[in-house]
Amino acid sequence: MIKKCIHINVTEETHVAFKSLCAREKLTMHEFLEECISRFIDGDDAVERVAKEIQRQKRDRTIKRVTRTDADSVYKAINGEE
Repeated sequence: MIKKCIHINVTEETHVAFKSLCAREKLTMHEFLEECISRFIDGDDAVERVAKEIQRQKRDRTIKRVTRTDADSVYKAINGEE
């Protein structure tokens, strides 16, 4: 079996907390993530719910990033005012 690496960046705080929780459960971070990924691939309901929640959060954050000025500009452009 050929193994592939996944490189991700997380905050130092997240890394420390994750590593600590994994150690408490006598797991490596790799073991935990490998299992989560496998469950996601297999369509595990709990992991699917997490994915849907992340999608919702991304959508909501995107909407929140639109400033009042941006919204006004888009509105004016749609209405041919600019």
